[in-house]
Amino acid sequence: MTQTLLQKKEKTYYKNGSIMNVFTRKEISIVSHVISRAQNEIQQQAGIEVTLIPRYSNKMVENDLKKLFEAMCDCWNVQLAWVSDKSRANDRPSMRKLLWMVGKKKFPHVPYCLLASLTGTTDHAGVIKGIRSGYNWLNVQDEKFLKYYEPVKSYFDEYQEEQV
Repeated sequence: MTQTLLQKKEKTYYKNGSIMNVFTRKEISIVSHVISRAQNEIQQQAGIEVTLIPRYSNKMVENDLKKLFEAMCDCWNVQLAWVSDKSRANDRPSMRKLLWMVGKKKFPHVPYCLLASLTGTTDHAGVIKGIRSGYNWLNVQDEKFLKYYEPVKSYFDEYQEEQV
């Protein structure tokens, strides 16, 4: 029952076009009530006082992000699984950086760890450094990096126009 009440029918968007997860007072009230009951039940049965905190799902954003990454990979004629391989061969790191850059631009509130997990990386700090270095490579017009940037350039332009 709770799951049915929490399903969103309308989508609210940030100015840049990414989806904003906004819940109604009723939905938040239901979540708070269920959490309170669970805390009380744990207290009664185990004798332990706990504080439970809701964590709302990013599943819709994760699915949209994965579709975006797959569409970009199509521009390079590769599969996302291939780019996600930890190998540094065949310029995979450059492709991953571009995926992260567009992913963060389109979904600014997405956690770095989600960007990492979709591309087979485990270190969110590596994603942050990768995004920075990607922009540095663009600024210096690195020929090798531009080879992979050009086919997906429209994704960068598309999200810059949305922000204006």
